[in-house]
Amino acid sequence: MSIESTPDERRAFILSTLKARGRLSTQEVSAHFEVSEDTIRRDFRDMAAEGLIKRVHGAALPVSPGELPFQGRYKIAAGLKTRLARVAARLVLPDQVVVIDGGTTNLEVARQLPRDLRATIVTNSPLVATATTEHPHLEVILLGGVFDKRSQMVLGARVLDQLQAVNADLCFIGVHGIHEEFGLTTAGYDEAAIKAAMIRAAAEVVAVATPDKFGTAAAHHFAALSSIDTLVTEDTTRTRDLLGKGGMKAIYA
Repeated sequence: MSIESTPDERRAFILSTLKARGRLSTQEVSAHFEVSEDTIRRDFRDMAAEGLIKRVHGAALPVSPGELPFQGRYKIAAGLKTRLARVAARLVLPDQVVVIDGGTTNLEVARQLPRDLRATIVTNSPLVATATTEHPHLEVILLGGVFDKRSQMVLGARVLDQLQAVNADLCFIGVHGIHEEFGLTTAGYDEAAIKAAMIRAAAEVVAVATPDKFGTAAAHHFAALSSIDTLVTEDTTRTRDLLGKGGMKAIYA
């Protein structure tokens, strides 16, 4: 490889390799182009500032789609999310107490709950709460706090306090990134604390995730892969590779 590489050539290589492999170190790119690691670190820094990659120590990861605002995320893989949500909704049993985290996929799970289901839903998402208006037998507890416009969720210390009093059977947790090394991550600092509290409040944790979340990492870690009991996802090579390392039970849709 010529040492006369341009930033655009290196950028194209970084993006294509991340798409194929999910992780790329500064050392690998430096050796490939025969340039210094300082040059590659600058490339990574510039690309991260543009939202093209996620920087971690000495390496880059693909950007999680969960970093996008809610309306942008809602349009991503909409048909697949509906299919996954339909399968996930069948995990809820009559008379259970179920925590449903915010997020576009969990919103679809709420919509797919059977109309005759009798259960209690605890959520920090006003959208999830209103999605259950056609379910006459669901009791819905909307946690109170500060409404975050970016995530469309209620966050803050009051939500954490209320979750301490919850003893749920099941939790549908939202994830922005699922990574072998970095575990479960999310874009917002306050979101991470809420998600960790939701996991602690439930006997069983379910994540419903599209394959584009796998191998990515968002800014804030909130739990290990082992915190998930059941993962509802699409059957792909990437999901099978991660499931083999995380010890989770998989349901493919």
